[in-house]
Amino acid sequence: MNKMPRILLHPGFHKTGTSSIQHFLWVNREKLEPQVQLLMLRHLKPVTSLVHNFSRTGNPLVLLDLSERLDTLLSQLPMDGRDVLVSCEALCGHLPGWPNVDTYAAAPVTVSYVANYLAEHFGAIETKVVLTTRERSSWLFSAYRHHLKGHRLRMDFDEFAAAYSPAADFVPIVDALRSELGDVVTTLPLEDAKSHALGPGGALLDAFGIDPSGFAPVGKGNTGPEEALWREFLTINRSGLSDEEVIAAKDALAEETQLGGWRTA
Repeated sequence: MNKMPRILLHPGFHKTGTSSIQHFLWVNREKLEPQVQLLMLRHLKPVTSLVHNFSRTGNPLVLLDLSERLDTLLSQLPMDGRDVLVSCEALCGHLPGWPNVDTYAAAPVTVSYVANYLAEHFGAIETKVVLTTRERSSWLFSAYRHHLKGHRLRMDFDEFAAAYSPAADFVPIVDALRSELGDVVTTLPLEDAKSHALGPGGALLDAFGIDPSGFAPVGKGNTGPEEALWREFLTINRSGLSDEEVIAAKDALAEETQLGGWRTA
C-alpha cells in the first residue's frame, strides 16, 4: 500500500522570487522526482485561466468548471504516495495592477479551493502552504516594471505606488487564507530566502521539510528592466502608436536587450 502524500503548495505571491524558485525546481526536477510530483504553471494553465478570469471579474460563476479542470489534470498523475509540490503564483490570480485587478482579493478563495481539492484527491496526510512575500516598496517597484512591459500602463511609478499600495500589504490575504486553511499557512520573506545558500528555491524546500543538499544552484532571472529600459517602455506606452504597434515595439526592445533571460549562478 502506498504511503499517504503531503500537499506542498507555493501559490505566490508574484514578484517574490517565484521565477527563481521555479527555475530551481525545474533544474533539479530529476533530484526531486523520487520524493515529489512537481506541478507548475506549464502544467496548470487550464486551471489558472479560470483563476485569472475570477480575479478580473470577481464572478464566482467562472469557477464552476474548476473542479472539472482539476479532475482532468489530476487524472494524469499517478497515485504513488509521493508528495505533490505545486509552485504557481497564478493560483492567486493576476498580479495587481493588471487591468481590473487592484488587489489579491481572489487569492483566499482560489488558493483554499485548490489546496482542499488536492488534499482530498490524493488523500493527503498533511498540507503545507508557503506564501513568499516581499518588502512593500520593493514589491511595488518590481510589479510596476513588470506591468510596463506586460500591458499598456501609462502611470509613472509614484502614481502606480499610490494606486496599488494596499495590494502590497500581504497580511490581510495571509490572514484570510489562515482562516480558511488554518496554521498550515506560513510565509517566507524574499529578504530571508535570498540569504539561503541555494537561494529562494533552497529556502522553499527547507520550509517544506525537503533537504536540498546536493541540488544545483541557479542564477538570477526575470529581474525586470533596468531604469533606462523601463523608461523607454513607459514612453512607448504613452505614445500615439496603436496597441498592436506598442506590443511590437516593446517585444523588439525586450529581445534586443535580452530582457527576462537567465543569468548563470
